[in-house]
Amino acid sequence: MALPPLWQVTPLGLLVVLVGIVHEVGLLRLAARQSPAHALATRRRSLFFYAGLIGLLLVVSSPLDRWAMPWLSLHMVTHVFEMFYLPPLLIVGGPLVPLLFALPVDTRRKVLSGYYRSKDLGWLRALLRAATGPVAGIALFNGVMVLWHIPAVYNWASWHDWAMNWLMAPSFVLAGIVFWRIILPSHPCQPRGLTRMQVAAIVVTAFEMLVLAMALAVFTKTPWYSMNVLMDGPAAALRDQRWGAGILWVCGDFWAIPALVLVAYRVYGQDGGVSASFERALGRA
Repeated sequence: MALPPLWQVTPLGLLVVLVGIVHEVGLLRLAARQSPAHALATRRRSLFFYAGLIGLLLVVSSPLDRWAMPWLSLHMVTHVFEMFYLPPLLIVGGPLVPLLFALPVDTRRKVLSGYYRSKDLGWLRALLRAATGPVAGIALFNGVMVLWHIPAVYNWASWHDWAMNWLMAPSFVLAGIVFWRIILPSHPCQPRGLTRMQVAAIVVTAFEMLVLAMALAVFTKTPWYSMNVLMDGPAAALRDQRWGAGILWVCGDFWAIPALVLVAYRVYGQDGGVSASFERALGRA
């Protein structure tokens, strides 16, 4: 199988560039209506969003994709970035208001009024609330992660480059955004999950990652993925698979522990001390 070119045009890469341009247009229009202090704060916040876009472009369109083809461990690194580290940057960057301001004012008002007030679109609002809610976010995130690492599914995708570009990478990023919105605010919106759901999301996902990592490294004595076997041989592919499992496990600690600390800090930061914080976390106060 021919390796992908060093730099390639991918659907997600094109979307990143387009969103970046639209976002910058919105920032400029928004700055014209803000005070200098507010405009500066918005610009500083947008740096997180642009860092996420640049990181995503490097992951999906740079030579990383070519280098990751023979090595599952490197491929696992790109998956972890797409799901765990880039979506938080995109969220904390607060892109919603700048993206809306990229629209002309009349169009923006019609879109917002039509969406929030139209009785005919009530079903769409309900569907989006359910699809982006905490329960759906946890299920989507963990389901996507497990699905794409099932040997039959991953083997099929690895032999079809379009599946990697059109299905796998976009699903990782989308699931990551829906998941992290449970925990993180995105100006001007608060996190979508209450404290209990945030803790549940972190614990359930960290446990699922541990189980998946153990399945890849401990519960098997043969490599799972045909592409790696073909390119490296069975012994090297199994060794690389165990390295990939280790990356998945260790990266779970790198995101889960800070996320739990963030949730705990929010709870403890409210009035009432430690005891009252636990009561609020349990929904009793």
